[in-house]
Amino acid sequence: MKLRIILLFVAIIIGAVAVFGVLAYVSSIRTSVEREVEKVEVLVAAQNIPKETSVETIISAKGVVTLAIPRKYLADGVLTTLDNYKGYVVAAPINKGEQITSTKFIKPEEIGLAFMVPSDMVAVSIPVNEVIGVSNLINVGDKVNVIATFAPPQQQAGTAPPETTEAEEAPILIQKEITKTLLWNVEVLYVGTRIVTEKTPTQEGGILGGQAEQETREIKITTVTLAVTPEDSEKLVFSEEMGSVWLALIPTKGIEKEETTGRTLDNIFQ
Repeated sequence: MKLRIILLFVAIIIGAVAVFGVLAYVSSIRTSVEREVEKVEVLVAAQNIPKETSVETIISAKGVVTLAIPRKYLADGVLTTLDNYKGYVVAAPINKGEQITSTKFIKPEEIGLAFMVPSDMVAVSIPVNEVIGVSNLINVGDKVNVIATFAPPQQQAGTAPPETTEAEEAPILIQKEITKTLLWNVEVLYVGTRIVTEKTPTQEGGILGGQAEQETREIKITTVTLAVTPEDSEKLVFSEEMGSVWLALIPTKGIEKEETTGRTLDNIFQ
């Protein structure tokens, strides 16, 4: 009789332990599931954000919004505020709807251009203004065509063109102003603006023999850095030095290159 009572108590204890274990397991699974589906408010890009955009610009333009996302779908290092990243810039382009993480930002002084230059290419910068630069619509990652205009060299009256022998190839002489597409599908690596301080003497020179007064003014210089082959870099620099250069914004996928004759006063209306 006592043995049966003992076995009954043992069975009750084992059953209670089993029930407790099952309840604890179910509770832990429920807690885990609830934690995974729990939504956390984090920052998400409200629009496409180009590389090197400052955090201050993102905030003022409302480029990010707060969105509740289930915890299981959160990216590593996702941010809930940008307060600690003022003074930083975007390290790589951020797509609309992408979660904002700490790895997306970098200090401006840590940005280097060399890693952006494609293999077997070189980076060349040319000065541009609002007209040449397509109303400042050109951004990093865009593609452009380079259009150059050349004028014939000024020759003295009575000066004949240089003579060539039969073995020599006759030089190409520009006899009329011509505009021609020089380079096609060129990638834009960087668009930058810097302020240069220039000092120039004033008209009123002051005391005779004394030091002339100087006027200080700031000049805003905007440049576009292009990725070109070494051969095309020579064409680009020569065109900038000897003629005038314009940039034509084209689709990001580029356009098919076609040979053009260029435009002069003789064929501009054709």
